[in-house]
Amino acid sequence: MEDIMKSLKVGNVRNIFSIIKFSKFTIVGIMGALIDNMTLSLLVILMNFSLIPSKLIGAEMAIIAMFLVNEHWTFSEDGFGGKYQKLIRFMKSNLVRSIGVMVATGVMVTIIGRISPEYGGAELVLANVTGIVAGLVVNYVLESLITWQVGRGN
Repeated sequence: MEDIMKSLKVGNVRNIFSIIKFSKFTIVGIMGALIDNMTLSLLVILMNFSLIPSKLIGAEMAIIAMFLVNEHWTFSEDGFGGKYQKLIRFMKSNLVRSIGVMVATGVMVTIIGRISPEYGGAELVLANVTGIVAGLVVNYVLESLITWQVGRGN
């Protein structure tokens, strides 16, 4: 918690809300949404898997891909070096993004429940994308503060 409070200094907040970083994070998020939706659609529509486990599998595949791209592109100048530190960041990223996954899954399930018990591909993808967008800002702020500790120096 102390790390988060230190990150909230005025100069650090400016770094966190950089248009360039947020744009990169959003581009990486779009890639992650594609991975998530392709996995979800494949598992639910083509293979008849259950909705929530399929969403969680798709989300985890997206989280892994997004972490790797964010590590080497979006936040390449942030965080501390070393393989051990990268592993710690990966674990933090998974933990932080679990909040976004809960938001995305909750929104998706709520939308699907209101559409109809029998949902199709377009409805499923639209509901999932709506959930993903709902978690975008929360994920960005938490990833910036906790995972990569933007503005804290190397």
